[in-house]
Amino acid sequence: MKTFNIITSLTVALALAVLCLTGCANDKKTDTAAKPYPLQTCLVCDMKLSGMGQPYVFDYQGQEIKVCDKSEKAEFDKDPAK
Repeated sequence: MKTFNIITSLTVALALAVLCLTGCANDKKTDTAAKPYPLQTCLVCDMKLSGMGQPYVFDYQGQEIKVCDKSEKAEFDKDPAK
């Protein structure tokens, strides 16, 4: 019975580790064919990107875009033409 519990625990732990690593890897994916972001400021709020930690990076129509955080990505999505 102890062997079964140990095997079950290890299987669950391994499954959780794989899910965590898979989710983390997908969060930071960027398209390597995208044009690099040419500005040093956030496209939404125009603040300097290096002063606020890591920017949120995503691709939009083949162009890499950098904004301060995910909430500004949502703001960008409301009106990308702006």
